[in-house]
Formats: sequence, structure tokens, C-alpha cells
Amino acid sequence: MKTTRREFIHRVGIALGSLMAARCVTTCYAPDPPTSAPTPPVTPLPPDWAALRACWFDLDDPKLQSFEDTDFSHELRQRHEDTLTALVDSGELDAAVADEIAAAFEEAIAHVQRQQASCYIALPPEFAPRDDLVRQTDLLEDLAAAGDIDPGTVAQAQEALERDITWLAQFHAGEMPGELEGIEVTPEAAEAARILVALLLGTQGFEDS
Repeated sequence: MKTTRREFIHRVGIALGSLMAARCVTTCYAPDPPTSAPTPPVTPLPPDWAALRACWFDLDDPKLQSFEDTDFSHELRQRHEDTLTALVDSGELDAAVADEIAAAFEEAIAHVQRQQASCYIALPPEFAPRDDLVRQTDLLEDLAAAGDIDPGTVAQAQEALERDITWLAQFHAGEMPGELEGIEVTPEAAEAARILVALLLGTQGFEDS
């Protein structure tokens, strides 16, 4: 039997009503989607530790990309030295460990500057530990920025930094260390590496020295 125009419109109305009711069930009465876990508040670093961290981050500053010393490099060295002195004077950092961190920072600056000179391509013995030190600190900065800190990667970075800091501290003192891979890590260098890792990651483990 042929459907009349009135019946057709009636059926369309019923279908639309059913569709709207179904949409209301799925949208109006559907349970709220689970909310993401709240982000834990970031604990700010104590002022002197924050200042020390900023010095290491400033190794990436374009103003340091010069073979010659500049006002910026002089200011950066002084800022790092003053901050270490303040931490030692306050009893928050052991003097011997501070010396290791100071030597590593000076060698890192030297590496950044020497990379601007073509003669550095000859790769002197200090190139490898300097380069590895800078690469490991860059890695830790990247991990901190990403907020995805893999314990295995962090452990490897700390182990590498222990060797780098030991080698560079001896080199900085005028000694001639042997092979980087076979060097015997000193307790001071191990503690300096631990502090540096925690500091760059911002994990609040550096105050326990």
C-alpha cells in the first residue's frame, strides 16, 4: 500500500525523535571521562643550588660560543665560583667535592670555547672527557625538560660523569691521567657526579652531600 505524505512525515518525526533521545543518552547521561592525575607541584630549588644549576645551563648560551674569553665567560666563571663558595661556607657542600665540580665546569667552558677553533680538530687527550662531560650534561638537561626520567639512562650518565670528572680533575691539576675508560674513580668525583646529576635533573638529591 502506498505511503501517504502525512504518514511519511510522521515516520520521519519518530525516527528523528529516537535519534535525539539516543544522543541525549550518550552525551547527557554518559559518565564523565576520567580526569588525568593532578600534576604534583614543583618544589623550587634553594637559591644557591638554583644559581649553580643555572650556571651549568648557561653552557648552552650562544654568548659563550667564542674562542676568546668574553665578559660573559668571565661573569659565568665568577658566578659559578661564588655559588660554590657560598654552598661550602654554609656547610651544604664539601670543599673537596666543590673543587671537583669547579674543575669540571672550567673544563666544560674550555671545551665549548675550543670547539670554535679549527686546531681543536686534532683531538688532544682532554677532548674525549670534555666532550663526554658536556654531552652527558646535555642529556640530563633534556631528560629534565621532557619529564621522563629513565633510571637506567640516568645511571649510565652518572657512571660516565664519574669517570669524566675524575679524569678532568687530574688534568686540571696538571697531571696526565691515563685512559678514560680505565681510570679509577675517586670518592670526591663520584659524589660530585651524583650531585651534578641530581642538580641538573632537579630531583632534590644534591643537598644530602
